[in-house]
Amino acid sequence: AAAASEPGGPVPQGCVGAGTGAAVGALKGGVGTASTVLDSGVTVAALVVANASGSVTDPETGVLYGELFQGRVEYPDPVVHRAARARLAECAERNGPPSLNTTLAVVATDADLSKAQAQKLAGTAHDGIARAVRPVHLLNDGDTVFALATGARALEAGRPLALNAVLAAGADMVTRAIVRAVRAAEPVDGPGGAWPAYEELYGGR
Repeated sequence: AAAASEPGGPVPQGCVGAGTGAAVGALKGGVGTASTVLDSGVTVAALVVANASGSVTDPETGVLYGELFQGRVEYPDPVVHRAARARLAECAERNGPPSLNTTLAVVATDADLSKAQAQKLAGTAHDGIARAVRPVHLLNDGDTVFALATGARALEAGRPLALNAVLAAGADMVTRAIVRAVRAAEPVDGPGGAWPAYEELYGGR
C-alpha cells in the first residue's frame, strides 16, 4: 500500500497495518505520524506503532500524557472520566494479564547524518515514548526506534551542535505521533479482547 501511494500523500493512521493489533495499556493503540520543519529547513518526521504495556492517560484526569507534555491540555469532565475508568477496568479484567508489547517507531530526516549521528537520533527519540507512556520500557515491552536520513540537507557548517535541534525534534515527533495514534484508533471487541478507543471514551475533546 505504501509503494502504491503518491509521494507526499496522507499516511493512514489508527487501526491500520501494524496498528491493527496494537494496544496501549487497556486502550486501543494504533499507527500515528507527525513531522516538523526546523528553522534550518531540515525536516524531521516520525511514524509510530503505539503498542505499550504502560498507559497513555493520566489516571487522575484522563488527559493524554503526550498532550500534557505538548501543553495542549483540555481536561475531561470528571463524570466522563469516571465512566471511562470503569469501562477500562471492566475490559482489563476481561482481557486478562498484560500481553507482550512493542512500540515501534521510525524517525526520518532529510539531514545528512553519519551512522553515529543516526544512532544517536534513534536513541534520543526513545525519550518521546517516555513522555507519552507511563510506565515505559518495561519487561513486557520491546520498544524499538529506527532512524533514517536521506542526506539531502547538510547540517549547518561550523556548528558542532547543529545536530541537537534534530535530536530534540525527533523525540518531540515521537510524542506527537503517539498522541495521534491513540486519537485515531477505533475500538475493538472480539476474540482477542475488548479494547476501547480514547475518542470513544472521552468524546473526541
